Amino acid sequence: MNAQPTRQDPLLGEVRFRLPLPVILPIGSLIVIALVAIAFSQILLNVPKEVATVIALATAANLLVALSVIATRPQMSRARILEVLAVMLYPIIIGAGLAIVGVGEGTAAGEHQAGGPAAEGIAVSAANVQFDTDQIALPADEATTITFDNEDSADHNIAIYEDESARQDLFKGATVAPGDSTNYEIPAIPAGEYYFQCDVHPSMNGDVTVAAEGEPAEGEGETAS
Repeated sequence: MNAQPTRQDPLLGEVRFRLPLPVILPIGSLIVIALVAIAFSQILLNVPKEVATVIALATAANLLVALSVIATRPQMSRARILEVLAVMLYPIIIGAGLAIVGVGEGTAAGEHQAGGPAAEGIAVSAANVQFDTDQIALPADEATTITFDNEDSADHNIAIYEDESARQDLFKGATVAPGDSTNYEIPAIPAGEYYFQCDVHPSMNGDVTVAAEGEPAEGEGETAS
């Protein structure tokens, strides 16, 4: 007898193709969400905090309205859905444009003007939305100068405060545009521990130690004789 030819199940290939989808779809979704979150956070970090708040609120409101419109109109065409989603992205697009061109350039009213000779050994730079140091040492009761070099693509400044609450300022430096540098004239400050930050991006911050020449910084142990 001749052997009957075996027939391959036509659904076998479809099952093999669909089997990884329950794994691929969640992983792919997580990757897309992570990329969108990182990109959006970079936009918010590269604009002043007031602008970042407006962009975040406008994006959230647009998202809620867009999804509500889509959910309440199940017969909406694909073209109309794409239009609604495009409108939802307007705040993000505007924020990206502001981050690229830079917002808040120039000297704010009431800030100390930059100028004067560079101080030897006191220099701070900014890049990738962070300072190159989180510790600044200044002489007590003596005016000095900090040379600030903005190597970033966003505006930055240096401001010194009494503490991390940033309520009482001791010095507010002028905003420095991307690629520029300046010399901040720091007034005489009493010995103690203080706090500094970029007012445009408060996540950029650190500690300021002010001590008289020859005296150990606060918190350091003295050498036994």
